[in-house]
Amino acid sequence: MKNFTCISINHKLCGQSFRSLFTFDSSQCAKLLFDVKDLSPVLICTCNRTELYFCGTPEEGIRLLCNHSGVEVAQLKRKVMIFTGRTAIKRLYSVACGIESLVIGEDEILGQLRRAYDFSRERIVLSSDVNMIFQGAIACAKKIKTQTELSKTSVSTATLAAKEAAHYKDDVKVMLLGASGEIGSLVLKNLLSYKNVTVLATARSHKNALEYISDDPKLELIPYEKRYQRIGECDCIISATSSPHYTITADMLENAADRLFIDLAVPRDIDPAVKRLTRARLIDMDFFTELAKENNARKLDSVERSKLIIDEETDELEKQLMFHDFLPQFEGLDKRLSEVSAKELFFRLKSELDSQAFSKVIDIIKEYGEL
Repeated sequence: MKNFTCISINHKLCGQSFRSLFTFDSSQCAKLLFDVKDLSPVLICTCNRTELYFCGTPEEGIRLLCNHSGVEVAQLKRKVMIFTGRTAIKRLYSVACGIESLVIGEDEILGQLRRAYDFSRERIVLSSDVNMIFQGAIACAKKIKTQTELSKTSVSTATLAAKEAAHYKDDVKVMLLGASGEIGSLVLKNLLSYKNVTVLATARSHKNALEYISDDPKLELIPYEKRYQRIGECDCIISATSSPHYTITADMLENAADRLFIDLAVPRDIDPAVKRLTRARLIDMDFFTELAKENNARKLDSVERSKLIIDEETDELEKQLMFHDFLPQFEGLDKRLSEVSAKELFFRLKSELDSQAFSKVIDIIKEYGEL
């Protein structure tokens, strides 16, 4: 698919503040998709990336993202990665399996990609080629997870954040904001795995993600509105909501002595002014970029193996796409081929194919000659 394109705004080129300009909620995402529904768009938004996949030109994708973010075209062009055709397909496959993640091999991205694909598929009519590409990427990611060590002893931002909190003090009381969300629920599971951690979990609504562990003796669920009333008893505050506004502001804190604040949201949840309070420490997504490097170095062998699998799977996908496009021409093919001599067809193939491909053609012709 020569016109399959990916516009990527990611952690490799952009800091958290710039990425936050391209964080869209579900209603904004739906509007963006409908604006170019004829291009079969799929939009992936996570805390570390916004990637738009579609059938069109890079200029169309950049203009669309600028229209919905308010960012100038010239500014965005300096910050994006652009992939087209075969490289865009490989990009999607690489993202799906986690080798393009901040934390290599993390598990969350495959679920996020699948939900983004379903979000588009359920609201607009995606082309058959785009459906095949995304389904192939999901299948390839599963294959890589079973055939390599990429996701073994998986580390993610959620596990790193929980570890940072658990090691802050001998006994740590953590307030977790957004515990029922996608990242928050993962952080909560990791926090509760530490014996020295107790948790006050707050969420705007206590969804099923919390209900099944609500009887854990180390967990107390409190209303989101009471967060400031209870924050004084906590050593660490972790926020991972999808709120467009700060969940914690510096002026609402009486003091922040010896407290650790961990902000896992894009855009930010915690007012940066918090770090100016006495003995308060604030870390955010940019901090975890450095923390992830050791984990990533250990997985380099698995990354190389994953790239080989991606090469194999995308090559097979391209053949499937070509075959799918050729299917309508099968009717009457026998009649048309009968009008061409075998020798004429053979010499045409010889002139058009490289030596390796032509060798395979000869082998196939030999097999038929032996029948």
